[in-house]
Amino acid sequence: MPFLELEGMPDLEDNPRELNGELVVGSGSQATWRLPGRDLAARHFRVQTQSDGARVVPASAQNIVVLNDAQAPTDGATLSSGDVIAAGSARFVFLEDKSSPRPEPLGEASPSYLVDSTARRGYSLRKRVVQIGREIGCSIVLKDPTVSRFHSDVKSEGGQFVIYSMGSTGTRVNDAPVSTPRMLVEGDRITIGDTTFTFTRRALPSGISLVQFEDHADDSFSRRNTVLLDRVVTSESRKYTRGTKRPRNPLVPWLIGLGAVVVLLVAFMALKR
Repeated sequence: MPFLELEGMPDLEDNPRELNGELVVGSGSQATWRLPGRDLAARHFRVQTQSDGARVVPASAQNIVVLNDAQAPTDGATLSSGDVIAAGSARFVFLEDKSSPRPEPLGEASPSYLVDSTARRGYSLRKRVVQIGREIGCSIVLKDPTVSRFHSDVKSEGGQFVIYSMGSTGTRVNDAPVSTPRMLVEGDRITIGDTTFTFTRRALPSGISLVQFEDHADDSFSRRNTVLLDRVVTSESRKYTRGTKRPRNPLVPWLIGLGAVVVLLVAFMALKR
């Protein structure tokens, strides 16, 4: 009987989980193996077992599943004992039975970078999400009018790095448009507007300067709406804001009333003559 084991959680109930038919792994209530807090989609992937073997299938083209360090195709892939399935921040091992050998746990991941050779800059992918766009709050800011405010994200998933394209003018990897999330591999060329980055897990080339991202204490900094301030107009006697009336002088009504009284008195005296 095959099993799916969540690595590093020996005390978790029903771990490893026996496979019989179809097992849906995710964070939502519809998942048959629900694992909150692991950066999984509500229904992230399925493991299907049949008489001729087992397969892992992403639940959606938007869900990245990494099988033995390669992106699993959307129509699924066949599993063998000892295969490692990674999704979100979770790592699973497929076992033909409970006594099957397990692979060695992963060591510390090597640093990864996006390299802009033209600007001679290298950006370390040390954050879980690296935002690229025109907005000042992005991790990598591109001053390019063809780039959207929030154009692309590079996310850490399944021990790999995945690019998501949101910009209206699109993102290209190795000259191919990115329509669904795509796992990056060594040497991939990512083109956004007029800028091309190269993804690498190797040391930065000579002459490339490491650029540190600016960390914002509040992630909402980059998502705030633009605030439009009213223009203040100065006159000789006062300041007022566009869209508001000038303040009325409180003496004006009294002066008008006094003038009317004077006119009436003059008219009265003229009639008595």
